[in-house]
Amino acid sequence: MTDLTAHYPWISAGAIAWGLLDVFFGYRVFKVTLAVVGGLIGLGGAHVLATFLAVTPGVATALLVVGAMLGAALAFLLYLAAVFVAGFGFGATLALLLLARQPPVVALVAGIVLGILGGFLAVKVQRILIVLSTSLLGSFRALLALTYFTAQIDWLFYVRQPEQLPALLDGHSWIMPATLALATVGAVAQLGLGGDKEPKKKKAE
Repeated sequence: MTDLTAHYPWISAGAIAWGLLDVFFGYRVFKVTLAVVGGLIGLGGAHVLATFLAVTPGVATALLVVGAMLGAALAFLLYLAAVFVAGFGFGATLALLLLARQPPVVALVAGIVLGILGGFLAVKVQRILIVLSTSLLGSFRALLALTYFTAQIDWLFYVRQPEQLPALLDGHSWIMPATLALATVGAVAQLGLGGDKEPKKKKAE
């Protein structure tokens, strides 16, 4: 385990909750998720800057607030780029799941190729691809974090080194079918609960 051992239960529980939120409501909260992720990235960048400059606590707090706000605003504005990334994540994750038993290089290359295709397709067919990508990525995130509670696995290691994911999937064969099953349920729920509301509104207008 890493130096985050003491925090793993909370981090894992948070990742599971976030994953399930994406599985069932990913399309509806996509832009909010972007803003939150952007805010966290901006917060981290501001923290690094404040540490480097060795500023006073008051100035550091101001930098953190400004960094979080700028990060959230930029992430929201970069919506199309984020859609591409979501599509890329869908294609790459799907390739890793389906080719888990192949040599790692093959799985990674296939993941990159399918990821690029998925990214371009997501920009063209945003709603459906966002639903599929959030369902699949959320499902994989939740079940990956669940391995901490089921087998005490340091799953953050695999997040930091994704080239090791095929080995993890090969050693825990239940992850792939469980991820696909949960993602399917989530995608059906998203499309059934709110996926068709926006097109209907546009037609009515």
